[in-house]
Amino acid sequence: MERIRIAAARCIKGQMQPPCRACEAVCPAGAFSWGMLDASACIDCGLCTAVCPAGAVETQLAYGERLAEAFAQPRVLLACEKTAQRADRDAAWDETAAAGEAAARTEGAAPLPCLGFLTRGLLWAIASQKEARLIVGACRSCIPAVHRHLLAEAEAANEALLAAGRPPIAVLDEAPAAGKVSRRDFFLHFVQAAKERLGQGGEVATGEAREGDGAAVIGTAASSSSYETAAAAQKKEAEMLSPPVSFFTPVWAFSRGALPAAVHGDLTLFDGCTGCGFCARLCPSGALRAELQEAELVLTFYPQLCTSCGLCQARCPKGALRLTASPAAKRWRVPLPHCASCGAPFQPIGASDVCRACLDGARTAAAPSSPHED
Repeated sequence: MERIRIAAARCIKGQMQPPCRACEAVCPAGAFSWGMLDASACIDCGLCTAVCPAGAVETQLAYGERLAEAFAQPRVLLACEKTAQRADRDAAWDETAAAGEAAARTEGAAPLPCLGFLTRGLLWAIASQKEARLIVGACRSCIPAVHRHLLAEAEAANEALLAAGRPPIAVLDEAPAAGKVSRRDFFLHFVQAAKERLGQGGEVATGEAREGDGAAVIGTAASSSSYETAAAAQKKEAEMLSPPVSFFTPVWAFSRGALPAAVHGDLTLFDGCTGCGFCARLCPSGALRAELQEAELVLTFYPQLCTSCGLCQARCPKGALRLTASPAAKRWRVPLPHCASCGAPFQPIGASDVCRACLDGARTAAAPSSPHED
């Protein structure tokens, strides 16, 4: 079963000039080439999911489910699986670290896949409603491209948060400390890592691991860590058996009540719009929605859903749309032109001044009759 794939029906590469190559530009593994994906080269960093303006990347990683678990906590701690596993192993041998990990679990430190899928829109949606912390220190040496991406997205989100009078995201960017490990501890950690790979979990340390008053605390932390590691392994195994699905970041954020902010795209409608509605039909994220109301086309714009792909601006037949930088929900009422033949209001097709019904009627009347008709 494919781990990752591109949904050709949603990809807007062929609708843009020049073609959209966002996934190729951001991929640190070179898995994309002119819209073609080499799934075997994918390193599951999530960057392509973050930048795709159409939600065309499908993966087995349950981004939405994992992020929802983290968001459900009173305080949100965004940390990848590798960071969480490293902290769990350290906690098993250090009483102070064990206490810190217990506090982190209370804050909702649900382990996530690689954090490259996070965007400024997601971070705004989370941190505008709850206290949030983002751990990126380990990304520096793991996948530098993800580290750079997260710092840029967090900075943009924090600017919007400060402008809205909300606390910024606490970004923890310290590289993990390289502590001294005894020979015995090294082999115990090695065994634990092997069990995690096989999805077995298991206890690697008990209260007998060290003597002293802290032994019971350490043993409890190790047992809890082993249980959570096994549960995480089972969840990951279930993910790998599921079909790839799309995780469209603006839709997730919008469904969690994200309000318009400077992290979102914006749109301005200028004179010249004829109400054809072509922009709404093209919009890959549903940010533009059109509805006919009597003699008007009501065009509604949701900036939280806009990915600034530019498709509406590029393909508008009248050049009446422009992407701007002051996001706010908007609704325009565009008077429809009247058909030159029947006088009824209609949505024009190209440069025609006649409605579809009259065009179809004219074609029917002009069509030659069948020689078999009486």
